[in-house]
Amino acid sequence: MSSQYLTDSSSIYRSTPTTSNDNRNSRSIATNSSNFARDEKSCSSSSTIRDSSLTSSLPTRRPRTSASTRVGRGGESHSFVVAVIEGRGIASEVGMCFIDLRTSESILSQISDSQTYVKTLHKMNIYDPAEILLSVTSVEPSKSKLCKILEDNLPFATIVPIGRKYFNDSIGLNYIKQYGLEDDSAALILGLTSKFYCLAATAAVLKYIESSQNIFFTNHSIQFKYQGCEGTMMIDCVTARNLELICNINSPNNNQSLYGVLNKTSTSMGARLLRTNILQPLSDAVTINTRLDSVEELTRDEENFFSIQLALKPFQDIDHLITALIQVPRKPTIKHSEQSINNIIILKHTLKLIQILKDSLAGCQNSLLVAIRELLSDSRLITFEDLINEVINKDITYQKSSLGLRNQRCYAVKAGFNGLLDVARQTYKETVNDIYEIVENYNNQYEIPLKIQFSPSTGFYLSTSTDVLNEHQLPLIFINVCKKKKMLTFTTLELIKKNTKINDSLTEVYLMSDKTIEDLISEIRCNIGVLYKASESIAMLDMLTSFAHQCTISNYVRPEFTDTLAIKNGRHPMRECLYTDPFIPNDTYANNATNFQLITGPNMSGKSTYLRQIVLISIMSQIGSFVPAEYASFRMTNQIFTRICNDDNMETNSSTFIVEMRETSYILQNITNKSLVIIDELGRGTSTHDGLGITYAICEELLKTKAFVFFATHFHELTRYLTVCPNVVNLHLEVEIENQSTMKYLYRVKDGSNDDEHYGLRVGKMIGLPNDIIEIASEISYKLKNLIDTNKAKSVSNKMIQRRKALLQLTHQLLQIKRSSNLDKDGFRRYLKMIQEEFVIRMEKIK
Repeated sequence: MSSQYLTDSSSIYRSTPTTSNDNRNSRSIATNSSNFARDEKSCSSSSTIRDSSLTSSLPTRRPRTSASTRVGRGGESHSFVVAVIEGRGIASEVGMCFIDLRTSESILSQISDSQTYVKTLHKMNIYDPAEILLSVTSVEPSKSKLCKILEDNLPFATIVPIGRKYFNDSIGLNYIKQYGLEDDSAALILGLTSKFYCLAATAAVLKYIESSQNIFFTNHSIQFKYQGCEGTMMIDCVTARNLELICNINSPNNNQSLYGVLNKTSTSMGARLLRTNILQPLSDAVTINTRLDSVEELTRDEENFFSIQLALKPFQDIDHLITALIQVPRKPTIKHSEQSINNIIILKHTLKLIQILKDSLAGCQNSLLVAIRELLSDSRLITFEDLINEVINKDITYQKSSLGLRNQRCYAVKAGFNGLLDVARQTYKETVNDIYEIVENYNNQYEIPLKIQFSPSTGFYLSTSTDVLNEHQLPLIFINVCKKKKMLTFTTLELIKKNTKINDSLTEVYLMSDKTIEDLISEIRCNIGVLYKASESIAMLDMLTSFAHQCTISNYVRPEFTDTLAIKNGRHPMRECLYTDPFIPNDTYANNATNFQLITGPNMSGKSTYLRQIVLISIMSQIGSFVPAEYASFRMTNQIFTRICNDDNMETNSSTFIVEMRETSYILQNITNKSLVIIDELGRGTSTHDGLGITYAICEELLKTKAFVFFATHFHELTRYLTVCPNVVNLHLEVEIENQSTMKYLYRVKDGSNDDEHYGLRVGKMIGLPNDIIEIASEISYKLKNLIDTNKAKSVSNKMIQRRKALLQLTHQLLQIKRSSNLDKDGFRRYLKMIQEEFVIRMEKIK
């Protein structure tokens, strides 16, 4: 087996979670970007930057309908830098190169995009870049259309203008030859020779990183990956926000999102892979079913599942470790030497964990799990262990505490490589013992119970509780006193001297170990590609284990992929996990004969929840997860569209109606026959007649496609006017009228419309509107209602429409049997007879 199961459309989709350092890193990029911009004044006159602070003067708007919130748990921001360049021909060709400064992940992409740059924004939304590098000619004297769209949809990213001359495809190709992994570079270069724009973007982003960040990579150490849009589902920024795929709209810092519900991963690599897959699900049935097979095996074999889960928990972030190994500073420092020893200790720890994880996969039979096990069994990983054991003492292990890790660093390198190491280490050991003796003398002399504390910045210091002082002051020998609640921290001149001596001895150890460690790291870099593959394998395994865990605790089922959308007792994945009250499941059925479904019902009856439920379950199925239902069948979806939010956008001075018309226009421009569309409450931001007319026209346009459309509306006229179309289905959310002023929401989806119930009047009565207002409103409402032809349901034309619908449904059922039938002759005969009887009964009802 090879890594083919991991590289097609799974392992390449990763993104980076955030620590507190990420924000500082992003700010430092923005600070250095203006310096880099000033350096570009030497370019041609058409590319001259007139203002050295141009970056800070660029306005960034925050439209509420875009992915304006930093996606990710806890308001994550990412350290991706991307260079973007647009072709100048008739076809809009866009080249991009993403590089993550924390994981050294590099994604190349070249896309033939539309004038709205839908695919470009899709890629941007997945990786959420902190910096976007554009040619200075795209920014001034006037901003290009691409620049404006990026500003509007990525308001948290900083636009950095750089000279056009740095977008050079030949230099980009040389960069890939220089930095690309030797195992992958030949095939990658062959495929990229004609991708001039993404090569030009590669040259610009690497030059920018070298100039502004002072980050340099060793040769043949970066894993470049080319990624198009084929084989994946498109989810635009607005849809990702509306569906709360990564973060909750109201509370971005919590886990009330699809990512938060599904994220049971144990490693940072698995969490990043899960995030990227949710934003860009697969559309290849073979790959999806391979994932589903592995999840099914993990759920069946509990022993393997728990052993794999246990083996995954101790892993450090391997991507960050790879970055630390391949990046080299411009000038060597003691800090770098210290960190190099840390990296080797962490690598030694990681290699041991990989062996444990490989053993836990011994009983797996699924092809994807077997491929992961074989990648983790690569002989080069054993070679790494042998190289490390030749240099590092065998008893050196990874320690979580800073003091423990410092001790491990001190004794890491074998003394045989440098005889003076023992002298420096002996000094370190004796000085540490001296500190403990000094503190013991303090305890005896001053009769104060002192505790020895340690911090990486100050070294050893002392602490005691204020309760033991009994209102007495500390002796004057103790200096730098700091009070933290009921604890006092302090030190002495003697301790400061000992800490200085310790640091001097450690510096000697690091300097004498540096050459040995650097030689070891150089040998590891020669085969760094195996660590990339190991990281991808662990990330994939972690994500699959997370799916299996969620399936076990939430009673999910395996989805199927057919030409029909059929969900039995489907549940909203987020709502059922986040609320204690029982969730009311609902069925969903759509095919080519019933692809447009109108949903009506009063406010708070569950229409929006039902719409979101359908899309969320579809996304879960296409990332390889089981779904919350009793049975689920899906048609492969290539793009999802939503029109849900109906709030004003104050920043762009856009009303509710303007916002929804813009989003609807976007849907109409990009919809395909394999799309899944949900629209909630369209046309309510203007007058009733205009809103109804526009909504009707939009529905007619959507009906021209074979996309699955679920349309929730309060315009009950649509449920009558659109019945002339044979593929329109009317549904409603059931409500029980207990008396004239009380309603009970049942949250159940039923066939037909409910336009005769006058729910608005009852809601007004329930909340306490005066009776005279209710009476006048009822009178007007009933008069308007009587204007409609009440005998329409009995008309000849309506019966003809019903017959056409019945024939269309029968045709679709027969075609479906022909495409996918595993029944024997007797079963096939019985099924045809059942369809015949149902058709006869339905036609008799129409008479």
